[in-house]
Amino acid sequence: MTLLDKIGESYTNTANSENSNTSSSTNATSSTNATSSTNASSSINNSSSTNKPSSTNATSSTNTQSSTNAQRATNASEMYRLFVGIKLPQDVQRELDIWKDSIQKVLPFQKWTHPQDVHVTLSFLGDASAETAEALAADLRQLAAAALPLTLHAEGLGVFGPPAAPSILWAGLAGDLDALAALQREVAGVCARHGFPAEARAYRPHLTLARRFRAAAGPFKRSALAAVGAPAGGWPVWQVEDIVLYRSHLGRQPSYEPLAVFPFEEQST
Repeated sequence: MTLLDKIGESYTNTANSENSNTSSSTNATSSTNATSSTNASSSINNSSSTNKPSSTNATSSTNTQSSTNAQRATNASEMYRLFVGIKLPQDVQRELDIWKDSIQKVLPFQKWTHPQDVHVTLSFLGDASAETAEALAADLRQLAAAALPLTLHAEGLGVFGPPAAPSILWAGLAGDLDALAALQREVAGVCARHGFPAEARAYRPHLTLARRFRAAAGPFKRSALAAVGAPAGGWPVWQVEDIVLYRSHLGRQPSYEPLAVFPFEEQST
């Protein structure tokens, strides 16, 4: 299934459901009309109805296909907010989510990241068409197929933004950071060939945990970061075995939709 198909899939399912409901409603109405008709009319109606189902089904099929094709054409012209990143395994998501629940009173930020949205960003792309995403995906798949798995683990807390009211609370990363940096450069290079310029600032890999410190709680104190400490079971460790092309949805939770997953070398065989 291509990305264009994936993006249009939910629309197609909706269209099929609507056509099915319409067909059921039509059949129910026909049955009621047949019951209330006279015998002579029933004979005529029965003769006519023999030819109607195939015509109705053909029309329904044609309409569905037309709707699907039209939606694919629309998808190809629409813009999608994209980025490339590393998804955390579910067990790591759960560990961090349980730990976050226990530290929110000490670190009163307004918006905490949905567990499924916690990730390591490799390259932020911004707006792109589905066709551009399709072309990019082919090169990312080739890049990933030549990459080797690496090991990462979360370690320590930090903030971005004004010292008294930080905008971002993050967890740092440790492990195969040289391999991660090399992977990020390769991903950025591929994205640049498709018209997405690399960011000028240095790459600082991290996990965004929360946003917008609550000013009503008073000035932020960095000592609170040390007071929180690590999760009860220690900082989680995981192996990175693929990269993901994400689509970002504003106003939705979770906000990040994986459009395509590209496995590394050992996962491709």
